[in-house]
Amino acid sequence: MGYATVMRVPQLRNYADALKKHDETKPLRGRSPEIKPLGDRRDADTYHIRKNGDAVELVLYKTPVITFEPSGEVVLFVDNYNTVATHQFIGHVLGVSVWGVRRTTVLSINNLKYTLAKQDKLRLSRDEGGNWCVLNPTQQWSWRLDRKAVTNVRSKYGEFYKYLKGFVNLRTENIKLHQWTQNEKDCVRIQVSELKTLFGSLVSVRSYAYMDKRGKQSLHWTMVKPEQYAASSNAFGVLIRSDQPEEDKHTNFYKAALLLVTKLETEAMDIRSDEPLIAPANQIVPLLDEVLFQKYAHQVLIRKELPQGKVSTGRYDRWMQEWED
Repeated sequence: MGYATVMRVPQLRNYADALKKHDETKPLRGRSPEIKPLGDRRDADTYHIRKNGDAVELVLYKTPVITFEPSGEVVLFVDNYNTVATHQFIGHVLGVSVWGVRRTTVLSINNLKYTLAKQDKLRLSRDEGGNWCVLNPTQQWSWRLDRKAVTNVRSKYGEFYKYLKGFVNLRTENIKLHQWTQNEKDCVRIQVSELKTLFGSLVSVRSYAYMDKRGKQSLHWTMVKPEQYAASSNAFGVLIRSDQPEEDKHTNFYKAALLLVTKLETEAMDIRSDEPLIAPANQIVPLLDEVLFQKYAHQVLIRKELPQGKVSTGRYDRWMQEWED
């Protein structure tokens, strides 16, 4: 995507700079329509400069990403291309910090953050001090956990939370995770034989691999389908119900605890050897929170308006994308 060559584009401060650059640049010979390189001539097919009426457009591939207008405004447009090349292109030309978060371009301007996504256009201008300012900032929102709803969900599965904490306390041991380090950590170790005894087949264990993949998430670079998530999440939920028959409860709670350790050890839960599975003890209960809060996302998450110049951390955003395009 031109990562190395993006650094050869010039920094332009305003319309006058852009117009001068356009007028002084000779077009490539033998090209029709005419094309004027923005940086090195060898990079002209990656990015170039052109006029559109009186406006000057800086084009990355086929997208006019930066447009300098005679009024002094600068228009940014990424056309859904939230790529490293796009971010470097904008950042180097305008002299600002740009990066991507969840398919959204984020710009840092005067220590405030602004977003540019999909078909949006962000308009900038210079203030009296020569600094960039944003003319049409987009209102930003963030999903936050509702404490009361979180308490209700934990209470619903209170018996399993109590069981799991006891399981972790009982099974925690100091383990040196790597031969090349002397550091020991509090971990829980389970044997593959425990899984085989309880589940009969390790294929059954793998069926739970999607239980923490609600929304637009991937597992080993493959997008998770909604039916995969639903099947895993629902099956895990059955194991930890408080209202199940007492004769089944202990075994199912034990299964669920082993599954959480397995998930932390190998995300795809694809066990290929008989080596023990080891997970940090302090991550097991938080993983249960993650699984349950995703399952009840519409109950535990509330949408909050962010102050201007702030953007969401995105921790919960992907849960609420609901696999929609």
